[in-house]
Amino acid sequence: MSCKTNTALLLVLCLMMNVFAIPSHGDEIETSPTISFDQGDGFHTDSILNLSGNSSVPLTSIEIVLWNISTPDQWSLITSNPFLDSVVPYTDVDTDSTMWAWEHSLDTISIDCTCYVEISLLDQTDLISFGIVVYLGDERHRPVLQHAPESANFHSAQIFNDQIIDLTYDYLLPPSQSESTSFEGTILTNVRICPAPYGICVENYESILASNTSFTSTFDLEIDSNMESLSDGFYILQVQIQDVYLTLSNNITQFITLDRTEPNVHLSAVNQVNEAQSIVVDINVDDGYVGSSYSITWSITEPDGNPRAVLSSEILNDSRLEFEPTKSGDYRVNALVRDLGGHLIIVYHNVSVVNLPPTAQVRFDGFLVQDGSTVTVPSSRDWIFSANTSSDTSNDQSMLDFYWFVDGKTLLSGKSFLSSSDIQSSNFKQIRVQVVDDDGEFDEITFDVTQQREETQDNSSNSILASTVSILFILAVGVVVYLRQRKQSDSTTGFAKWTERGEEPKN
Repeated sequence: MSCKTNTALLLVLCLMMNVFAIPSHGDEIETSPTISFDQGDGFHTDSILNLSGNSSVPLTSIEIVLWNISTPDQWSLITSNPFLDSVVPYTDVDTDSTMWAWEHSLDTISIDCTCYVEISLLDQTDLISFGIVVYLGDERHRPVLQHAPESANFHSAQIFNDQIIDLTYDYLLPPSQSESTSFEGTILTNVRICPAPYGICVENYESILASNTSFTSTFDLEIDSNMESLSDGFYILQVQIQDVYLTLSNNITQFITLDRTEPNVHLSAVNQVNEAQSIVVDINVDDGYVGSSYSITWSITEPDGNPRAVLSSEILNDSRLEFEPTKSGDYRVNALVRDLGGHLIIVYHNVSVVNLPPTAQVRFDGFLVQDGSTVTVPSSRDWIFSANTSSDTSNDQSMLDFYWFVDGKTLLSGKSFLSSSDIQSSNFKQIRVQVVDDDGEFDEITFDVTQQREETQDNSSNSILASTVSILFILAVGVVVYLRQRKQSDSTTGFAKWTERGEEPKN
């Protein structure tokens, strides 16, 4: 029983190890599918067309089509099939990955054409196709031009920043001419061009001459833009060749961009601002043609000489920068402009940032203390002079320093207030406070101080009390004297004093 348990545990452990060893789909590196042909472009046959090759994906949902491209500007369908004759998986020994070998045959005995065999993968999100050009039979053969695989991405515009426009193509000649080793003077070139600033021709095509052509393993074409009076801008170019029988090839159309001159760049901004004021810098770039584009790399050199990259929030749009300086001094705004032709232009603008001194304020018991005034403080209780309401620009407000002086001597620094407990001496007459910012600029207030003595307060209270008592005593004496005088006056008068009698009954 124990042996079986151990065996089961071992099997579970092996399964878990295998699970963890399998990479997740999220970790796999996605690669584009490829289908290759064992036959090369220009393959010629006049009987059965036998094709074969390899694929990096299973060919379960495909379509193989044979197109007639004998007419340069029109394709016509000859045949199509949703299946290949044979698809066999195998392991590639070099990459240790699964590949699929395929084969297919087409009956082309009665077909004469310049044709294109195309295999499309139908189970992809985007239709992906692979193909080769074949010559079938003995007639209706023409030259074929193709974009060279090593050239720039032909789906986008090729950019030229020099006088010479150099283009490279792959080419195929009919079997009857492909044996020749020299094509000088036997193959003609037809080149047309039109300005296309918005992706379509705004004028008719004009024929231009190629300054140099060569047919070796590739077809190399050179155009002198100065000789053809081509200005900078966007163009659509069409290229065709003619063989010795004056048969035209297909027409290759592609976009090109000429950008041979440096752009004109100008920065505009104010020359001087105060601290905490925003600096706005505008840039004007003129590359000389419609539809030109460029990239701008901004940087700011601060007063200490250290450059910094700008923040995304400081870039208002492609041509405007705004930032708020954090210290005074000379700033330099730098802009590196790169156009489509790769030309680099560096421009800069200097802005002087002026520091504003702080404004000192001192309050005592809520009242504002004026410079040069006199303040009376009590000696019997605590008091505080506060400079908390001193102000400066927003970037300096939090970094203000305070220095307190008593009778011209430094007493305290770093605190925004001065209390009675900070002064040990009882005989001081003057207080001065300096408010200093991070640039050393300062503002100060000086005021005199007098102390209200306790003895003076007691004497004053006693004097008031004594005066009050004296006044009350005098008033009392006066009332008594008045009453006595009135009584004596009533007793010495000659008039009889009547007294009231009660009512009696009449006789």
